[in-house]
Amino acid sequence: MALKRIQYGWVIVLVGAGILAACSLGSFTFGVFLRPLAVEFGWERGALSLAPSIASIVTGFSSIVTGKLCDKYGPRILVTFSGIMMGAGFMLMSQIGSLIQVYIIWGICIGLAIGCSVVPIISTIPRWFVHNRSIAVGIVTAGFGLGAMVSPILAQALISASGLKTSFLILAVVAWAFIIPLAQFIRQSPDRVDQRIYGELEDMEDKTKIWDYDKGLTLLRTLRTTPFWIFGAVNFLWFFCLQGIVIHIIPRANDIGITDMVAASILSTMSAISVFGRLSIGFVSNVLGVRRSLNLCLLLGTLALWWLLFAQEIWALYIWAIFFGLAYGGLMPLVTLVPSELFGVKSLGVIIGIFLFFQTIGGAGGPPVAGYIFDTTGSYHLAFITIAAGCTVAAILGLFLLRYKAGILANAPRGDESASA
Repeated sequence: MALKRIQYGWVIVLVGAGILAACSLGSFTFGVFLRPLAVEFGWERGALSLAPSIASIVTGFSSIVTGKLCDKYGPRILVTFSGIMMGAGFMLMSQIGSLIQVYIIWGICIGLAIGCSVVPIISTIPRWFVHNRSIAVGIVTAGFGLGAMVSPILAQALISASGLKTSFLILAVVAWAFIIPLAQFIRQSPDRVDQRIYGELEDMEDKTKIWDYDKGLTLLRTLRTTPFWIFGAVNFLWFFCLQGIVIHIIPRANDIGITDMVAASILSTMSAISVFGRLSIGFVSNVLGVRRSLNLCLLLGTLALWWLLFAQEIWALYIWAIFFGLAYGGLMPLVTLVPSELFGVKSLGVIIGIFLFFQTIGGAGGPPVAGYIFDTTGSYHLAFITIAAGCTVAAILGLFLLRYKAGILANAPRGDESASA
């Protein structure tokens, strides 16, 4: 009965934020472990960087499946399984002895854990909200940013105090303790707890305001639209750049003489600023619209990456962390908001799962490409030029999404999904 006295959608938001914070351990700690693993086992950075790339590929493929399963069965079982796999992955990492084991353990266990958590959570939030949807999605993704802020420093502190093996075991316990219990509070939709969508009563007299909250395009019709493929390309390129930077920014900082803990703090600063970006983008998108906000973030991220090419001092790296963090943080809620605006929520889980596939395939390429260029040239300069150029192309492609009206795709007659403004 207590569920009826509160809007349970906000409970889902807070629970989802906590789960994504714990899941960030699988995305933001490998860059910290990269150099110690390379030194201890004598592995090259390019070869070792394949591990998070394999995880990205596994995440991408599994996200399509979990998105479809979430649309049909709900997120709770999937997220519980995510917690089990995340903890198992870290536990098994404490026993590694070969590079192939790193590929299998980090690639499959961690990759599958992320694929079973991110899409089920972020595709569930829009089902609960008419009003404040942007803000709710921003809060959820801010949880990932908070986790990303803490994860690098936590991992570095554990390595410094206890070594690699114990660090992995502690992270396994953290993953199990947070994700599995919190997953039990997730519900797929308001009718599961006898509630209405947040804001639905206020808009009952004008159903056109909530067209995309209770209907939208099927997956097949979505795949036939031009904006789907444009946004897919943007996701691919942005995450190629993001993962290349996240994995290699700490080793690059080490190479120019910055100590391990300070280098880790640069990544943590970027993640901390991203929390502000995630929380503020809901208010920004209410003023500018979600696709103009998308273009603003892509432009800011592009400028930050070109700045990074010339950043050789600690202060310059912190400036990069601030502006790139704002761009990165703002973009994460928009990955959900843009497709929900254009395509509705009818098949939102699997649609977001496919976009996550684009992200992870792009993200899988970023770290090994940057690592290979470093191994070949002995410098990250050319690698970071490649990354900045990729983000520039993504920013240009994002401009093309502005020509489509919000909701016009879902309201278009069959065979006319490419209708535009």
